[in-house]
Amino acid sequence: MLFLQKRILKIAMIFFLGTNIMASAQLTTPSSLEVADSLFQQKQYTQSLEHYTSILRNDRQYTPSMLLKMAFIQEGLGHLSQSMYCLNLYYLITHDEHTLQKMEEIAVKNKLTGYESSDVTKALFLLKENRLSITLVLLALCVFLFSITIYQRRKNVKPLTAFIFLAFVLVVLVLYSNINLIRESAILTSSQTYLMSGPSAGSSVIAIVKEGHKVEVHGKKDVWMKVIWNDREVYVKEDDLLPIRL
Repeated sequence: MLFLQKRILKIAMIFFLGTNIMASAQLTTPSSLEVADSLFQQKQYTQSLEHYTSILRNDRQYTPSMLLKMAFIQEGLGHLSQSMYCLNLYYLITHDEHTLQKMEEIAVKNKLTGYESSDVTKALFLLKENRLSITLVLLALCVFLFSITIYQRRKNVKPLTAFIFLAFVLVVLVLYSNINLIRESAILTSSQTYLMSGPSAGSSVIAIVKEGHKVEVHGKKDVWMKVIWNDREVYVKEDDLLPIRL
């Protein structure tokens, strides 16, 4: 019995020490982001880019600073589409107006399309980004107007005005909740992207364009994505597109 107790105590001690060692190792091991940032500071850009890319694609994690650094490295390497992709992701997170200006400057310099911004586009983007908050406000307004309607009916007052406003807010709420305010965008990544008239290799070629252009995505059929090019629906292979989404 004494032998068994000593045996159990020994095993417990080994387990305890092993757990502490593993925990200490985890605490002292730098994260992938710290390693990438350290390599970037040492100007080992390609190595840091590998770490940043792994963090973004595999871990599905990102920071605004990381995306800016990725854009800087990709631009330096001449990877125009990847650089614009990172800048677009940065804008999705920060809504930084300077980023829009930067992308427009790069687009003009490299004769790229799809980066023109307007006040209407910015407003729609804000409406999309704040969909939840605005929906809650509209719901609260519906409840308030409904309460007024019930109150006026109990007072034998025709709630015509309140009912009209309630119906209007309900219509706005339904439309706002179901309409896609801004379609998904994507960036052409191939140095020679074939824009086809239909979703097949046998369709006629509309144009052959370089990488970096941004297009709106309007659907998918098999391996073909339907996009808008010069106000016309064309088809691009899915592998030649990089969707702008987080």
